Amino acid sequence: MSHAPRLRDLPNLGPASEAMLTAAGIATPDDLDRLGAVEAYRRAIRSGAPRHTMLLWSLDAALLGVDWRDVPLERRRAVSAQAERALAEPHRTEGG
Repeated sequence: MSHAPRLRDLPNLGPASEAMLTAAGIATPDDLDRLGAVEAYRRAIRSGAPRHTMLLWSLDAALLGVDWRDVPLERRRAVSAQAERALAEPHRTEGG
């Protein structure tokens, strides 16, 4: 019997990243895929994770299925800018 997919099984993510995401209500790779890297990062920061670009880049690369260093710098910069905008927005709640 196979186990359910875990966040730590994705490229770039380990137990610490998994714990930060779980604390933010993101428990599975499907949750991460549904939310996207920027929203997952925003939720992790809002739930107490340290604000660190490497977490954001790791999430984005995990969704792409590649090592974060293989993501072009232009994309990393664009994702960082999206995250800065998302973090500057007032706190949102589900459904509103």
